Amino acid sequence: MRNAIITMMVVLLPAAGASAYPDKYFYSSGQILPGEHWNNVYIYNDDTVVDMLGGGADGIGTYDASTVNILGGYVSTLSTLDLSTANVSGGYVYILGAMGQSTATFSGLAAGMSFGVEDSATLNVTGGMVDAVGAMEQGTLNLRGGVVSDCLGARDLSTVNIFGYNLAKAPTGGTYGYGVVSGYWWDETPFTINLNGSETYSRINLIPEPATLILLAIGASALHRRSYKKIRTSHQ
Repeated sequence: MRNAIITMMVVLLPAAGASAYPDKYFYSSGQILPGEHWNNVYIYNDDTVVDMLGGGADGIGTYDASTVNILGGYVSTLSTLDLSTANVSGGYVYILGAMGQSTATFSGLAAGMSFGVEDSATLNVTGGMVDAVGAMEQGTLNLRGGVVSDCLGARDLSTVNIFGYNLAKAPTGGTYGYGVVSGYWWDETPFTINLNGSETYSRINLIPEPATLILLAIGASALHRRSYKKIRTSHQ
């Protein structure tokens, strides 16, 4: 993997004053609107919910148990900390770092470059397109959909859960020589993801979706009934 995906996990907002744009502080719920551009956006307090509908931000940091919903626009660096939540379903996020005990979810038609999770945080990828994703320390990365166009890396005590069906992983091969993981997402979209880093393969869990398990159970039950009927018929 690009070395950045493993080393970039601690994502800091750009230094104050480094941009011609002003900083923005949210201590209660609000919006970031199309046409607005902020340097650093800081979101505090447990009940604060900020919807980003467009515009741009050089950095967004979420703290406490606040929530940011990114529906559009451009963010250079998104950092989730403490017990906060970030939901990215649109727009473009260049770098995303989930830290502390925060939760970040990437979905829909959103796009991004490099995402990482560390500490005891959780990163969910259910859609969208991102170049590279990574996990370290005790971070949890859940992949349920979307496109990872470059690679996946993991190390330390991190966990990578991949949900789908017809899942398989190989410890060698792929673009970087550390293997690949492949299968189908729940919506029947096929995927192949290149692994990078010597620890990545061992950190990956392949988890069949519940719907897949139900279908397998129904198929097994039907097969059992057919076999039982055939046996009964042969003894009549």
